[in-house]
Amino acid sequence: MPPKPKYTKEEIVNAAYEVTREKGIDAVVAREVGKRLNTSASPIFTVWKSMEELREEVRKLASQKYQEYMADIFDYTPAFKEFGMRWVSFAAEEPNLYRLLFLSPRDEYSPYLRFKLEFEGIFAPLVAEIVKTFSLSEQDAEDLLNQMIIFANGIAAFIITDTERFSKETVSYYLSQVCIGLVLADKLRDGTLDMATAKKMADS
Repeated sequence: MPPKPKYTKEEIVNAAYEVTREKGIDAVVAREVGKRLNTSASPIFTVWKSMEELREEVRKLASQKYQEYMADIFDYTPAFKEFGMRWVSFAAEEPNLYRLLFLSPRDEYSPYLRFKLEFEGIFAPLVAEIVKTFSLSEQDAEDLLNQMIIFANGIAAFIITDTERFSKETVSYYLSQVCIGLVLADKLRDGTLDMATAKKMADS
């Protein structure tokens, strides 16, 4: 008979998750996780066939934590602005989880596509909110969200690499300016806004 597991799957995943938060997903090896559980590496393999399986469970848990972090953005107006702020603050507070979810060198998708594919429960209502708030088509709303994520991801990358530091107020200002600029550019392009009105909106 195989040995009875000394630790449950949940205990091992939680230990590996904490290792990831502190050191990154590449540090999730049997010895490191065993050390976190105050044991040797061997009990890990009484539960998991490989470390890759365990890392995938850690990724699922990180996704769950991210969804919880974003859960109440729709309590704010506009939710789109709060989403941008949370995107950056999550990276600042949980840099290794952010790397795992959105900056993995092994990921074939951009941060925007990864967000769209993995977090549909946030993505779809967020697009709907952008359509309503800015009177855009669904496609234009998705384009606006994509460009906002590109910008927010750039700020996040500066923060987690300690290249530059931003205050919350600075991030809020930048996101507002980018949002206004993108919306105005879109409406000017499709002819639903004249230049004089656009200038008044930009200056307000």
